[in-house]
Amino acid sequence: MSEVSMLSLERILLKNGVLQDSDLARAESAVKNYGGQLEDVLLGQGACSEEDILAANAELFGVKTYQQWLAENSLQAITEVTNAYELGKKWWQEQQAFPLAEVDDVIWIATTDIKDNFVQTVLARKTSKTVESVIIVSHELRQLLGLFEDADQHLSLAADAQSLRDLATGAPIIHFVNDIIQRAVDAKASDIHFESYRGVFRVRIRVDGVMHEIDRPGIGMQAAIVSRLKLMANLDISEKRLPQDGRIRTRVSGKDLDIRVATTPGVAGESLVLRLLDSVDGVSSLTELDMFEDHLETTGKLLASSSGIIIVTGPTGSGKTTSLYAFLSELIGDERKIITVEDPVEYQTPGITQIQVHSEIGLSFASVLRSVLRQDPDIILVGEIRDRETAETAVQAALTGHLVLATLHTNDAASAFVRLMDMGVESYLLATSVIGVMAQRLVRKSCIHCKSPDQTGSGQAEALGYVDLEKKWPGLSVDKNYAESEGCPVCLGTGFAGRRSIFEMFAVNETMRHIISTKPEQLSAHLAESGFRSLKEDGMLRAAAGDTTISEVIRVAG
Repeated sequence: MSEVSMLSLERILLKNGVLQDSDLARAESAVKNYGGQLEDVLLGQGACSEEDILAANAELFGVKTYQQWLAENSLQAITEVTNAYELGKKWWQEQQAFPLAEVDDVIWIATTDIKDNFVQTVLARKTSKTVESVIIVSHELRQLLGLFEDADQHLSLAADAQSLRDLATGAPIIHFVNDIIQRAVDAKASDIHFESYRGVFRVRIRVDGVMHEIDRPGIGMQAAIVSRLKLMANLDISEKRLPQDGRIRTRVSGKDLDIRVATTPGVAGESLVLRLLDSVDGVSSLTELDMFEDHLETTGKLLASSSGIIIVTGPTGSGKTTSLYAFLSELIGDERKIITVEDPVEYQTPGITQIQVHSEIGLSFASVLRSVLRQDPDIILVGEIRDRETAETAVQAALTGHLVLATLHTNDAASAFVRLMDMGVESYLLATSVIGVMAQRLVRKSCIHCKSPDQTGSGQAEALGYVDLEKKWPGLSVDKNYAESEGCPVCLGTGFAGRRSIFEMFAVNETMRHIISTKPEQLSAHLAESGFRSLKEDGMLRAAAGDTTISEVIRVAG
């Protein structure tokens, strides 16, 4: 690329607000010290996405993007790939281009490198026709090239470690992995799944708790992609028989991102799951949890306590850690010592001492917690109470003047006591140490871009026995406004965009302490008689307010 063109591309990226001066300076320094193309370095550092580069190049060279071309031409116009101008699929794959169509005696091709006119020259000489190019991002090109794939013919890759390492460090694989992560972040995905099946390798992302397929790179790329991810996570690329866990720290769209990586060996090859953790913006304040007023008041009173255990319970992925850190955001201060024990540490937070559990070297929750008690903490966060030893140590911490925040895996708030007793903790100890319990779930929010009033909402709620719930808790701000969503491009046609929590909670009073220590199985019945609001009722109030739908609440809360 010429100096002028590169500078022009830089100016466009800066003009479009995609690139910051600091990002450009960092990338230019890397090119100067280590070589390489500035575009590749910008992508690798997460300063901008491949789509950003594509749009800038389209503007720079005055060409259409593939998506613009599609909007003007019928999908049926795509060239029959069995013909491909008798050049063969291998040739097109090597050139990283694809024959789109002939429109009015003009041959249209898609290419990732608009500056290279080799394919245009070859086709023009072969057909004596005009050849025009559109610019396309690599994942879209891969989908088109996938039309060449024969059911019984795949690219074979060398299995030895050095060959895998060479493949994994090649520019196409690096671009693919970076692009997938960028697309997942743009879609606000929580997880990325790289899945191997017989003859199929696909990529899916989980958005608002629901899986969506976003790419099928082809089984021939599986080994190289898996190896690339293993290298990024500092895992053994030659170990394919055992599961491995690692972590990637990268930068996407100018923001730091932590990614947990877990590999799983399968009969059709290794699969990987990446959990995306935004270490900067992931932590909410207490008000951002958007609880109803009574729950917010109860939480505030619990957090004002100097000692005791506050338990947050729910299944994996229900937002427990986010809630705990929202609690901590109210407690952080120079006058308090806060220590967390987690596996893993999801949100790195200033003002808190955070400890990562490593069970494989004997650094378990229980052993770390015992050590933490000698560090003179005021507040302790226990990422998960998994066993009797951890539970008993947490109880002892609470009884000796510490405020303990902890998570459990139970279906509802009342079950927390039964679960801890099943671990072997005496009921009288729980009755005196636990001061409050909160259960939560995540429901999808109705898409604000396509939602409209649902005239049948009140009837549905009445049929389910949840009519006029707002009258049961008159102090809550609930404007009855049931909504439904048809689906639109913004919400990927689902009718939902984003998620919010629904809660049930209680502060333990003297009556409850007596029940917990004598007949804990009766706690649920007592709560029901005492004005306690269940997860399902809290969700139905959110549906009445138009935040979500009745069907979504039923799906999540039963």
